[in-house]
Amino acid sequence: AEREMKMLVETRGKSSEMQGLLAEEKKRVKELAMSLRSMRISSAKRLEERVNAVLAELGMEGFKLVVQVNERDKVRSTGAEDVNFLLAVNDEMTGPVSKCASGGELSRLLLALEIALPDDQLPSVLVFDEVEAGLGGRSALLSGFKLKELSERCQVILVTHEAVIAAQADQHFVVTRGGETTTVVEVTGESRSSEIARMLSGDPESREALEHASALLAGK
Repeated sequence: AEREMKMLVETRGKSSEMQGLLAEEKKRVKELAMSLRSMRISSAKRLEERVNAVLAELGMEGFKLVVQVNERDKVRSTGAEDVNFLLAVNDEMTGPVSKCASGGELSRLLLALEIALPDDQLPSVLVFDEVEAGLGGRSALLSGFKLKELSERCQVILVTHEAVIAAQADQHFVVTRGGETTTVVEVTGESRSSEIARMLSGDPESREALEHASALLAGK
């Protein structure tokens, strides 16, 4: 009984000590959360500016990415706010990017986000699988220019069916399947012109398509 009484007295003292430490830590967590909130708000503004500048260069002048930081009363493991990515068209808010953007718009938003990142946050290799989905004409061409720009900052591997984008690449590989065998062959010179012509028209020997392919390759 004496041992238990002694333990209860000591525990009461430790409990008061722990309550004091808990109060100090809660105060510290709140201060850190407010500091994080300030950094998030300023980072959101910078990200908006960078991404929207790239979107304009991708032919999406009327589209704006809006990074919304919503403050919360309670501090959670992720901070004291929620962050939402919204899309505005012609200065009118349309809603979350995930619900409002089309396939082509999502492709260009993804590309703009990667380009907006500083060099130290870019991975050494980026792999895009049909990033041109939903694009064509001028939009595809502008996306090709931006992919080329991104490839000067990190290695870009792109799977594409779009000739105007493929023509921008430093190296061009053709993937073919036969039964259970997949073959990957690099094409250069006339072989590459023929492949670009095939991507343009379906006919690698079409004179008009070959002329167009040569012009695309000459302008990369």
